[in-house]
Amino acid sequence: MGRKTAVTAWLGVSLVGLIVVIIVLGLGLFPRLTAAQEVINDARPAFTAERVAADRAAIDMISVAANTVDPIMTPTGGVAAEWPKLRALVAQQSGLSVPQLQARLDTNFPHTAGLLNAVPLSAVSAEIPKLVQFLSVTLKISPTQVLAAIKKNFPHLYQAITKLPTVTSGWNKVPKLTLTRFDGTPVTSVPQIRDYFSRDVIAMLERQQDNFRALDTKGGVRFLAPLLLILGIIVIIFGAALAYGAAKGIPREVDALGWIVVTVVGILVISLVFALSLFPRLRGGHNLLNDARATFNAERVVGDRTAIDMVATVIDVADPIVTPQGGAASEVPKLVAFVSQQAHLPRPVVLSMLKSKFPHTTGLLNAIPLSAVTAELPKLVVFVGKAVKITPKQVLEVIRVNAPKLYQAITNLPTVTSGWNKVPKLTLTRFDGTPVTTMEGVSGYFSKDVVPVVERQQQNFERVDNPWPPLIVFPPLLVIVGGLVVLYGLFCYYLTRKAVL
Repeated sequence: MGRKTAVTAWLGVSLVGLIVVIIVLGLGLFPRLTAAQEVINDARPAFTAERVAADRAAIDMISVAANTVDPIMTPTGGVAAEWPKLRALVAQQSGLSVPQLQARLDTNFPHTAGLLNAVPLSAVSAEIPKLVQFLSVTLKISPTQVLAAIKKNFPHLYQAITKLPTVTSGWNKVPKLTLTRFDGTPVTSVPQIRDYFSRDVIAMLERQQDNFRALDTKGGVRFLAPLLLILGIIVIIFGAALAYGAAKGIPREVDALGWIVVTVVGILVISLVFALSLFPRLRGGHNLLNDARATFNAERVVGDRTAIDMVATVIDVADPIVTPQGGAASEVPKLVAFVSQQAHLPRPVVLSMLKSKFPHTTGLLNAIPLSAVTAELPKLVVFVGKAVKITPKQVLEVIRVNAPKLYQAITNLPTVTSGWNKVPKLTLTRFDGTPVTTMEGVSGYFSKDVVPVVERQQQNFERVDNPWPPLIVFPPLLVIVGGLVVLYGLFCYYLTRKAVL
């Protein structure tokens, strides 16, 4: 190899390095891969195997809760229309009048009867402003003072009754919610929100958890940009230095040694690709980006917040009234006593006035805690069976056939009440390590941990999800560059050694 040819050959090495630098800077790999690493770092807690499994247990419990209350929330839920017909059927079959049957239900199953009398819960919401006005007149204080007194003395009841109207009015059409399923189906109701998180968002986490965790090993992806840049700069400097040396007439043995170094660099690049498992990891990252793209859509991220806030409000309404630990059950008799004392009326009179003027609200107060409804249901089924002379199993079948929405509510309710304070099969912690065992904790986990990750990283995800180059390009690109460098180095080494010999 002549001096002129050697100089040209070494400048070719610098050109390869320059091309690598242009690729790194021209394609914006630094901001893109930095954004990718930010997404990985922030989303890491959400993709642990334990949390992904717990997400499914949590959303399944939310699903059961939605199936329980959907039939009783609004008139369109179905129970409001089914219950009078079923009650009339049972009365007819038992030989009782409807008032007689209702009286027995009120006496023997007060919590269940109260809940049925409260349906639909939207009617409770409609009564609440009138109830506050009634208490204002009765207690001779302003409506604002009534609410302040309830908040101070009965905080759990206050939480439930002040948030219930938001839930009932928005159950079938959540306010300000602009959201679609991943397939484009509009999401407008609370049950549809449940379907969206269960079948789209959490399903994506389940599908992609292995790809995410693989991407999050061996240094992540941030290092690729500086690695390529440093490699390119070194190659430029090395090629330029040897080109200068060749022009000045460095010994051919030194020139040959330089080409060995070039060959080793190429081998090192190829070795790094396979040592770091870049092919499977970045292929998995590419699949992850494709699958998660719908989750990080800007409009959908805004919808996520509206949706999860509505779910949190639903749980805030239910939490005080589902079990005795919620607090509302112990506050109900105290509220009656408070009104009785302040209005100077006997308690039976207060109860009679409330039942007469606000039957749905009184029914709900009598139903609290809902765990007591669960306890009464088996006995109620036996009672109805004896009254109409059929087995308990046949009673449930009659309900299923004649009142399917009521059947849905009563068969799901026991799971909700028994698991409200300890969700079954749930091994979950908040991102800060705080254990999550209750439905209130589940709400906080999704609202304060999971959805905020999507909100914080939405723009970073868009930077990563640049159409070109896709992540799967990097491993073969590095292998090709490394391979060409190896071949180039070996070829020039051969020419140099041939000239020496």
